[in-house]
Amino acid sequence: MKQPLKTYNIIGSSFKGVMVFKYDLNGILVAFELQDVVMNQQQVAWLFSRHFPYKEGQINNYRAYRNFTVTEGEFDLTFDMFWDAYKHKVKREMSIKAWNKLSDSDKMKALVNIKHYDGYLARKRNMEKAHASTYLNQKYFNDQWGSTS
Repeated sequence: MKQPLKTYNIIGSSFKGVMVFKYDLNGILVAFELQDVVMNQQQVAWLFSRHFPYKEGQINNYRAYRNFTVTEGEFDLTFDMFWDAYKHKVKREMSIKAWNKLSDSDKMKALVNIKHYDGYLARKRNMEKAHASTYLNQKYFNDQWGSTS
């Protein structure tokens, strides 16, 4: 019987891609994946020196850093999941085409960063939300909406 694993996805604002950590029921790392990750030498050294979370509890250290987003569980990377989460349902066909062009790591980033983009729009009040196709094609999800006033 296959053992269930707890999955954490870590997206950083200073590198491209997603780090995926999977832990067994005892909280020990059993799988580590880099999905479309691009890091420089300094970032690799930082990760593998004292910051590699081989125990599940160490994931909380990443939550303390502002430039990391940590999500739990497997991502549902279907277009419908994005469409429902984005909540601005205009130009569906164009949005589907844009979604299908993205890598899985960009799809994860797009989903995770909707809340930051919505928060930015709430603070700006006079700005309208971009069409979903624009959000995807222009990769708004790579912008740092949470740190912008």
